Amino acid sequence: MIKGGHAVMFDLLRRLTLPVALGVVLMGLAIAASHGLKPSRFWFSTQGELNLDASVPKQIGAWRMVEAASLPMVDPTVEASLQTLYSQTLNRVYVDGSGRYIMVSLAYGKNQSSWNTAAHRPEFCYSGQGFQIEPRGIHSVALSGHAIDTAHFVGSKQGRVEAVTYWVTLADTVALPGLSRKLQQLKFGLQGFIVDGMLVRISSLGADLPSEFEAQAQFVKDLERAMSSDVKPRFFGR
Repeated sequence: MIKGGHAVMFDLLRRLTLPVALGVVLMGLAIAASHGLKPSRFWFSTQGELNLDASVPKQIGAWRMVEAASLPMVDPTVEASLQTLYSQTLNRVYVDGSGRYIMVSLAYGKNQSSWNTAAHRPEFCYSGQGFQIEPRGIHSVALSGHAIDTAHFVGSKQGRVEAVTYWVTLADTVALPGLSRKLQQLKFGLQGFIVDGMLVRISSLGADLPSEFEAQAQFVKDLERAMSSDVKPRFFGR
């Protein structure tokens, strides 16, 4: 937790307009750098190594992992320049009793401290593979202990319509790309940490978009309940 002056500063930043707040963040980073406050400790070293394959259950409520070659997934590391961002990736397909499929893509990186090293928005990966992107706003998902904000968009390409829900983590917090993530990067940087994090992407195919997004929200809730408590904060925050 940040106390005292740091807490006051972050409360002030939340109240500012976006352009002003971004300016304050950049100024704060510049001041920190000029005073030699360069982060030097990797946050994950205080928590232990994260293994995506072992952390994500193969059975999640009514959903079970399957091999589904007919559902080609968009690769988050498709661009060679992005491959250096991620220490691990995991792609899986799950199906429930009704035959509905959900695709899960995770991209984890040990250094999320700057724009150059942080996970990129999945819209970039979809656009890079020829998809037309339609943003669908920010939507809250109520979990067992708290709620998280997730971003929605729809990707379309040659008759394929894919509804996508995603969020980004930094250490044990959820922060969507933008001001929220920059504030978290600054917070951990002032504490001396090089922070880790991941992009969590949930998607499915289908033209009935409200139904697809509803199923994805339920899957997110089921995934959170199925996960071990020791790794859960690193996927869903606290």
